[in-house]
Amino acid sequence: MSLEKNFTASPAEASIADIDIEEGLDFSEVPPAVRYVICLLMTVMATAIAAGFDRYEAIPNLSLIYVIPVVIGSVFFGFGPALFSAVLGALAYNFFFTEPRFSLAVGDTANIWAIVLLFVVACIISAITAWGRHKSIDLERTRRMQAALKTYAGRMTTSRSLEDSTTLTLAAVTGFFQSPAVVIFRERADGKPKVTGAEQLSAIEIEAARSAWDSRLAVTGGVYPYDESRFDFWPVANACGQSAVIGVAFDPDRRPANPDGMMDIVALVFGTAIDRYRA
Repeated sequence: MSLEKNFTASPAEASIADIDIEEGLDFSEVPPAVRYVICLLMTVMATAIAAGFDRYEAIPNLSLIYVIPVVIGSVFFGFGPALFSAVLGALAYNFFFTEPRFSLAVGDTANIWAIVLLFVVACIISAITAWGRHKSIDLERTRRMQAALKTYAGRMTTSRSLEDSTTLTLAAVTGFFQSPAVVIFRERADGKPKVTGAEQLSAIEIEAARSAWDSRLAVTGGVYPYDESRFDFWPVANACGQSAVIGVAFDPDRRPANPDGMMDIVALVFGTAIDRYRA
């Protein structure tokens, strides 16, 4: 199936930079292997510090030093690396600081309880801290999304043509989700859709888009019967009978938990623009 691509630059394209959502430094984006290596190094440093204290002065509750890597890991890297730090900390404390030393065997029952307590406390702290971190990230992302939607709606009210509105919508959606986006109109006399965007769509993706505008319901990519589609599609509601859908090709590993709320608002604003220029 031949598809027409129409992505024309406009003055609006040069003024949408601030619609993009600038994410802060998110250490969860660090590759998993690097996160675990950093946690390993922090545990090694904690062991060196504990060994220094243990060499010159007997300190009670020396095991609490190993809680520090757990807290740091949970704050910056999430629950998995923090749990990894907890396991390493319990093993290191057992190996270096309980009798018999330099062995995983435990000669004193009291030390068994100390190791178990260290592990349990570290797990609880890592779970609570990681949960708080995720909530903080979600709240910050919501705030940025709301600000970006406000900017997008304001720009749409001053757009000068349907082409400008389409360009603004594509730029805004790409900025929202950091993913490729397309707008598809079903308006040509030959029945073929007009695709606006930088992505070439496959036949199955065109079928998914048709399903969205026929059913007036969102269609999720990667799910039967459109498991080979990269795009999720949302229909654009308007009063003038113009059929259009907005598609976003999410990275499967970074797909937002609930993009429907934001996309419904974008579709509503874009549908209003279509009515304004096609009435």
